[in-house]
Amino acid sequence: MVLGIFDEIDKAMKKVEAEVKKANLDKSFKDIGNGITRAGNDISQEVNKTPPSTRTPHPGYSRIAAWMKVRCKGKISTVSGTSERNLELELIAAEATSGLSAKTKKGFLDYLKSQNYEQLLK
Repeated sequence: MVLGIFDEIDKAMKKVEAEVKKANLDKSFKDIGNGITRAGNDISQEVNKTPPSTRTPHPGYSRIAAWMKVRCKGKISTVSGTSERNLELELIAAEATSGLSAKTKKGFLDYLKSQNYEQLLK
């Protein structure tokens, strides 16, 4: 009787093995993996195709720079070292824009840095 149970289990295992081989699951999993990889590649190509944002600075930034130049003329020195001059100008700009909103202040300071502070030094 005990041997009969093992024979039945062996037959069931062989039947399951035959069904798995017939279903060809390895190929199905490989196909699914290839499909996921293709979809990921397609998405990354679409992302790379979108052009980078070409944001123009707010037109008011030049007005703020002109106002700062008039207001802070005595504080702006012509220090020869570029890094020292930029640090000094950044501190003056931060002080002068203390009343502006955080977004405007950040945008204006980024604008000045991208312009190399030229508007304040003219």
